[in-house]
Amino acid sequence: MRRCFAVLSASTFCLLVNTAGAQEVSENSYFEDLPVVLSVTRLAQPLDETPGAVTIIDADTIRRSGARDVAELLRLVPGFLFTRRYGANPVATYHSALDTYGARVQVFVDGHSMYTPYFLGGTQWGMLGVVLEDIQRIEVLRGSNSAAYGSNAFLGVVNIITRHTADTHGGMVSVSAGEKGIKQNVVRVGGGNDVASVRITASRRNDDGLDNVYDDMRLSQLHLRTDLRPSPSDELRFHLGSVTHAFGEGAPPSSCNASFIGKQPGTCDGSPIRTNEWRRAYAFGHWTHTLGADESFTLSAHHETERYTDYSIASQRAKLGAFNVVATAVLDVSGTSSRQSIEAQHTKRFNEYWRVAWGGELRREENQSVAVYGNPDSVSAHQARLFANVEWRPGRNWLVNAGGMVEQHNIIGHLFAPRLMVNYHLTPDHTVRAGASIAQRAPGLLELRAKHDLTVKYSGIVLNPVVAAYLKSTGKAQEEIMITNEVGYLGKIREIGLNIDFRGFVERMNDRLTKSAALDFVNSPGPRIRGFEYQFDWRPLADTRLVLSEAHLREDKGSYSDETLETPRRTASVAWFQKLPLNFDFSLISYTATPYKWTGLLPTSRQLDGRVAWNGRFEGQRIEFALTTQGLNGGHAELAPEYRFTRRTFATLRIDF
Repeated sequence: MRRCFAVLSASTFCLLVNTAGAQEVSENSYFEDLPVVLSVTRLAQPLDETPGAVTIIDADTIRRSGARDVAELLRLVPGFLFTRRYGANPVATYHSALDTYGARVQVFVDGHSMYTPYFLGGTQWGMLGVVLEDIQRIEVLRGSNSAAYGSNAFLGVVNIITRHTADTHGGMVSVSAGEKGIKQNVVRVGGGNDVASVRITASRRNDDGLDNVYDDMRLSQLHLRTDLRPSPSDELRFHLGSVTHAFGEGAPPSSCNASFIGKQPGTCDGSPIRTNEWRRAYAFGHWTHTLGADESFTLSAHHETERYTDYSIASQRAKLGAFNVVATAVLDVSGTSSRQSIEAQHTKRFNEYWRVAWGGELRREENQSVAVYGNPDSVSAHQARLFANVEWRPGRNWLVNAGGMVEQHNIIGHLFAPRLMVNYHLTPDHTVRAGASIAQRAPGLLELRAKHDLTVKYSGIVLNPVVAAYLKSTGKAQEEIMITNEVGYLGKIREIGLNIDFRGFVERMNDRLTKSAALDFVNSPGPRIRGFEYQFDWRPLADTRLVLSEAHLREDKGSYSDETLETPRRTASVAWFQKLPLNFDFSLISYTATPYKWTGLLPTSRQLDGRVAWNGRFEGQRIEFALTTQGLNGGHAELAPEYRFTRRTFATLRIDF
């Protein structure tokens, strides 16, 4: 593994030495018409200088998409897969459906991580923990980024950046209602001055979810952000908030062979219909101190707590001889978790050739659940991290990004994730890149410490209770490893208003974590995924925008026992945004994925969404009225073949004052 990285690094260096004298491009041209990306190397960089492919979803695209949460928006990103875990929990991942919690993609909101320490460390709930109306833009790195953000940035990074409070003075009210129980209310109030400003956003969302499954949703959020500028060289930012997500889960009883009653024909209620709840509260602070024109220091601290409630009683009923026997077991995975972290970073430009960002982080996670861990004591893990990224310009048309992160995990031990990427500017509007990275994902506390037993009790016959193991982690699980080699191209054809983003890749996953027949989490070879993806963003007219995103993938399975492919051969989205006379606009978005497995084998899915909106003013207030239909083409399966997303229409009225 390391040898492959070293060979590629040496080859890249030789290429640099031999061609550093090629055509030069002025430094100013690097920044022309290109957004500055903040989250790839921890250095602010224009798109053509990032060490990887980045898709930016801006506030206008978010508003006009008709999407109701972040995970839905990621359908616009090449290679991203989207589903709903039992309808109420949106999940997005990159390239392959390796889990139903989104545990291998890192999600940030304004710099603080949104993955949950509970269960497998997923992001399904984190993607619900932000109000779309507050988002300024979303930066999505397509590919691993453990070199900058550690073990959870395994498949990609979604960095959500909310609007500065100075840009949200005044108030905003948004009301949505429609089919399938859709209701959403958002209220935002902000104010302040150049020194201090504040924003408070409250939201409540209801949804009946998918067909053929009990999965209604009730989501409430409250977020506060404060921005302070006590001096010309200092900026302070504070975030406080809470999220409560209540959602349905379970299915009606069904006919079965009752395994706990001699495998007799009977009725099983293995996942009773119930309402679960997830609560999250967080506090986050960030300080930026400017040391000079080309130097800064940042310090951030984060604390969050979570409480998850999922309690039910499963049963099996069957006739055993002359007796009607009922076997019951308590299903309880309720518990609490907390996470604390503190991070420092120093950024400095030494001269026109060298720039560096480096720093460190301390992080602690703790879970407590008698049912899941087998005792009343909490279990915890802590990590220390050191990271650095060096930006080197051997010539004005060349850029090298080299970096990595070293982590020390108190259970797993030492982790190292390096990256090397070279960008070459063919012309001011055309850039190619090539490089390699190694990413790692540390097992979560569930994979390392779970001791979850089920006690089966009987009625209708005299039998002693039976203790059945459900999870028994031995703690031997090691980190997952992803080795990626990629090439890319970013170009602009100004004459026709076309932007092109291309990425070709080979991603090899080693030591994939799965649950074994012995109910332990073990490492085994993972899939090898190769392919290419691209995005065409075309503006043929001033009021017309067309975006085509497509990925072509091929998966070679590892030794994982189920040989059903978890990677679709093709995913694609097409978006048409059109402004019309009289302040109207409409959008049409199509998303397609060929067959692949999430929890069940899904057939080819297609979803067509449409939105029509009118924007205007009334007595000085900005007003938007929109009508959105999701699933114009009917319905499709999500997560499992029997769960159906069907057509739904809802209206939204928004007033800014």
